[in-house]
Amino acid sequence: MAWPWVTTISKAIDEVFGLVKEPIVEWQKRKTIKVQADTEVAKLYAVATVEKAKAIVAMAKNGQVIDADWDTRAQEQAKFSWKDEALLLLLFSPVGVLFLSAFFPVKYQAQIIAAVKALEEFPTWYVVMLLGIVASVFGLRWLIGPLVQKILGKKPDSF
Repeated sequence: MAWPWVTTISKAIDEVFGLVKEPIVEWQKRKTIKVQADTEVAKLYAVATVEKAKAIVAMAKNGQVIDADWDTRAQEQAKFSWKDEALLLLLFSPVGVLFLSAFFPVKYQAQIIAAVKALEEFPTWYVVMLLGIVASVFGLRWLIGPLVQKILGKKPDSF
């Protein structure tokens, strides 16, 4: 003979576990769906990366210029150009003048140093333009690109 209170307690326990179990099951379903979505996104990203690499190889086979080629071409063209020497002289002239200022009277040294410090006051667009010229002449886009992005306050990406 079963005691009636045992069945009542058993039903109450089942109801309480049902109330606790249902949110846990739903949470696990949402977690499983999120993991599946993340896995799918990772797969799509990997496929996109492979496709991008294939496109670059195809472009290179067709003779199209890829980013790395710009730097190589700039260095090849510099062999026959005088502008890189002129740019070097222009960019390094403040350094040379500062070195030579040790031989000038003291009153001129302060003026020379003030002139070099005035370079800090140049507008950002001018500095970015100068960096772009240096990058194109010397084939240094890989070095100067992230620097320009930092100056402009943007996230670095391909430049």
